[in-house]
Amino acid sequence: MSAPQGGEWFGVTSAQAQTVRTIQVEGNRRVDAETIKSYVSIQPGQSYSAYGADDSLKTLFATGLFADVSLTMRGSTLVVKVVENPIVNLVSFEGNKKVKDDVLLSEIESQPRSVLTRAKIEGDTQRILEIYRRSGRFGAQVVPKVIDLPDNRANLVFEIDEGDKTSVVGINFIGNRAYSDDTLRDVITTTQRNWLSWLKATDVYDPERLQADQEILRRYYLKHGYADFRVISAVAELDRERNAFYITVTVDEGDKYDFGDVDVQAYVRDVDPESLRGIIKTRAGDTYNADLVESTLEDMTLELANSGYAFAQVRPRGDRDYENKTINLTYVVEEGPRVYIERINIRGNTRTLDRVIRREFDFAEGDAYNVVIIDRAKRRLEDLRYFKTVNISRAQGSAPDRIVINVDVVEQPTGEISVGGGYSTRDGFVADLSVTERNLLGRGQILTVGGSIGERKQAFDFSFTEPFFLGRRLAAGIDVFYRDLDYTDTSSYKAKAAGGGARLGFQLNQETSFQGRYRIYQADIQTNSYLMDGCGPNTAASLAMQTCGVPAPATKGGPIYRFPSGGDTNGDGIADVFAPEASIAINAAQGKRLYSIFGYDLVYSTLDSFTRPHDGLYLRFSQDLAGAGGDAKYLRSDAEARYYKEMAPEVVGLVKLTGGVMNGWGGYDIPVTDTYFKGGETIRGFDTSGYGPRDLTPGGQRDALGGKVFAAATAEVQFPIPFVPDEFGFRGAFFADAGILFDVGDSGPLMITQPGGRQLTLTLAECSSVNPGGWTGVVPGGANGCYVDDTEPRASVGFSLLWDSPFGPLRADLGYAVLKEDYDNTQIFRFGAGKQF
Repeated sequence: MSAPQGGEWFGVTSAQAQTVRTIQVEGNRRVDAETIKSYVSIQPGQSYSAYGADDSLKTLFATGLFADVSLTMRGSTLVVKVVENPIVNLVSFEGNKKVKDDVLLSEIESQPRSVLTRAKIEGDTQRILEIYRRSGRFGAQVVPKVIDLPDNRANLVFEIDEGDKTSVVGINFIGNRAYSDDTLRDVITTTQRNWLSWLKATDVYDPERLQADQEILRRYYLKHGYADFRVISAVAELDRERNAFYITVTVDEGDKYDFGDVDVQAYVRDVDPESLRGIIKTRAGDTYNADLVESTLEDMTLELANSGYAFAQVRPRGDRDYENKTINLTYVVEEGPRVYIERINIRGNTRTLDRVIRREFDFAEGDAYNVVIIDRAKRRLEDLRYFKTVNISRAQGSAPDRIVINVDVVEQPTGEISVGGGYSTRDGFVADLSVTERNLLGRGQILTVGGSIGERKQAFDFSFTEPFFLGRRLAAGIDVFYRDLDYTDTSSYKAKAAGGGARLGFQLNQETSFQGRYRIYQADIQTNSYLMDGCGPNTAASLAMQTCGVPAPATKGGPIYRFPSGGDTNGDGIADVFAPEASIAINAAQGKRLYSIFGYDLVYSTLDSFTRPHDGLYLRFSQDLAGAGGDAKYLRSDAEARYYKEMAPEVVGLVKLTGGVMNGWGGYDIPVTDTYFKGGETIRGFDTSGYGPRDLTPGGQRDALGGKVFAAATAEVQFPIPFVPDEFGFRGAFFADAGILFDVGDSGPLMITQPGGRQLTLTLAECSSVNPGGWTGVVPGGANGCYVDDTEPRASVGFSLLWDSPFGPLRADLGYAVLKEDYDNTQIFRFGAGKQF
């Protein structure tokens, strides 16, 4: 088909027979004419052709500089007429509240002083929509508008209707038999919308998160024995009328397997299979666990590499016994291909330093390539939580035996601000604020600054951690702290402490860690004066005078107490004795002390989760030695053991044992304020510092004195609450607690000083006469007051309500003391923040 005579076809005149003598450019204002001519395929001296004209048009439009271009022939002159695209004067956004202007501007291509094109506008519109979709607003609408200005300039305005958040309202599973939908919803990171959705972003549909959730599900099942598990599909459907997503995950669980026979076979010269058996973590008869298989592969591979077998590779071979539901596992050691790592490329890290990423590798350029070690590096990088995604791929190097490793990461925010407040029966009303940066300046360091203020507690903390100290996997840190604590409700004193410390920790193996530490701080123990001298608000004026050495008649309710040997100080024929309202032992602990303490923690853990464990064992042993300088000299040893077992889906049993003992050395008698104080945090049903040694001197505050030895045990069953949706985060628990606390510390001076300077020694008989029933465990001789200090056990039973709230874990306990002493302080209801176990 030919072009119409005298007309144009797509801006090209039909003048094929003409020869172009000159090229003339019209309409250009910013772009130089010579620049435009350079894009024209037909040059002077060449014949005009439709093909050449069409190619020139495509080239000129592709520059993005022009809104319109036409080519015509005027005699022997080729006329190139252009309409230039405007220059962007200003880019603005209207209607956006959830996403800030600077975030949107950083994502779009149209920028001030750039050329404005329709293609850019369309692309930027889609980019803005994608930003809103990633934040869960699939109903967002974006309308771009161009406002023309003089001198071929324009303002670009994006009018945005953000719409409501498009949440996930339902996550359903098909094909699951072993675990309920609620259990699997707890496993994955995507959550359903609930009344707390305004505080979180995990209930919005994110394709990348859903893809990661499929891998999380797979690893969960493989860890619990389901070796044939697979995700068949994961589909997200948008209900536009409700503006909500429904996610359906179809799974095939397969059968549950145990480990059968476990063996090692080596096909590498000089490698003895028996030398590797001690590394194996999979045991015959245990439930199949893919994590243990991977851990064994890694440890064997590293052991072989350290022994000089750089190219040896270990692969697991599983033979299923379908009848007995076991997997016979053989670790096969064989010679791998002799391939070296030529280069490691790290891409996508705009903030995190290369060396922070490289230090997670157990390999470097020039080392032998081993896929097991590569996979281990990938998991380590993911565990850092610096990156949204981590992908490690390989490419051919410069030679057949060379390979290039490409590490692609997508960074994510690593700063956290925690603001909270609440009430606990221990600390009263408390407000907390902490700021944490887990990747300080991209160096992988951790910085935390926080503080709290409340009715009975003021605190400040500063913490800095270098997780790769001296180029090794050593977590070194420093801490600075300040505490101002009020114990007047339980023990008639206040404590202030300020100081700092240093620590160094490392992993001994996958389950065991060690942390050493040193702390130095000064503590100041003070008792309110009215608790020392009897001049309290409940003391009559005449008695206050007597406290100052002026005799006055005894008044009911005052601080003068009658003992057989007290003497008659007011002439009424009855012996009177003044006893301080605060315990003599507490008064003896007053003053400032400098503490210099070396300590360590040894921890073994196989817990499946530290935040909400279902299975596993946790063991901790700690010791602190005070006396490397300072005023205190003691050794404190503490131990804790916890065992979790899922008895039915989401029904978790817990057994916990704790204990501790303190001993002074070098003639040092430990002040009562340094010993263990126990109450509702170990045996629910008791008040704070509610059991253990106590001062029962008449007229005093019944101060808790603490003890140098304690032991406690807990049995608990946690379970979902019927008819309460699991996404609300509520669980219930039944518990039984028991424990002991005894061996009071330094109980103070022998004498009680009376008004006017007279001193009196109390006897056991006098303490017994005050309490006719007789207190068991009174300190022999009663010389330091009427103290009780016994080894009688205490116990309680009760119910707990646990809530995994957006502010952190909260729990309320209803406990009833079934074993107690008359002088104990009980408390039926207890509420607090933080995990109890």
